[in-house]
Amino acid sequence: MQRAILAPHNDSVGQINKLLAEKLPTQTHTYTAIKSVVDEEQAVQFPVEFLNSIEVSGLPPHVLDLKCGMPVMLLRSIKPPELMNGTRCIIHKCNRHFVEGIYSGQHNSIPRIPLRPSDTMFPFQFERKQFPLRPCFAMTINKAQGQTLKVIGLDLRQPIFAHGMLYVALSRTGKEDSITTLSSQRLARNVVYTEVL
Repeated sequence: MQRAILAPHNDSVGQINKLLAEKLPTQTHTYTAIKSVVDEEQAVQFPVEFLNSIEVSGLPPHVLDLKCGMPVMLLRSIKPPELMNGTRCIIHKCNRHFVEGIYSGQHNSIPRIPLRPSDTMFPFQFERKQFPLRPCFAMTINKAQGQTLKVIGLDLRQPIFAHGMLYVALSRTGKEDSITTLSSQRLARNVVYTEVL
């Protein structure tokens, strides 16, 4: 788990993860979430199809496709201090009620757990019972903050949008020759807000 592709936007990360997952030669295991609206009176106002379509940062998708050998990232802390939010591991075994991931040489069972979106962007609360995982061949630059990687692929086809983001991406490894950059332009714009300097 010493290498990753970093991108500034979730949609780029999703596209890269989907493409690389399709190329992984192992069997796909599809897990469909069990969902519910917390307030039963509101449940009739929001169709199941709508709840299933909600994609929010920090929440696994309604339909989660996993494969053995796939790198994934935990979206919740389930066994501190080893298995914390943001921990990356490799799927070793896919079972009906749990998946087994390898982190630091240790095999860990990861169960389905009830998850709620952390932000309050919806006028209702809902819960999704799913594995707290996302594929992680690629991850956002923000999610990579604080991690050390040996090899980085940096996807800059979409521009950096926040102060310090390019620095965070480039400083995940200590060696310049360990970074490969993909950009649609010759130069990447480094966003700096001089007001905070």
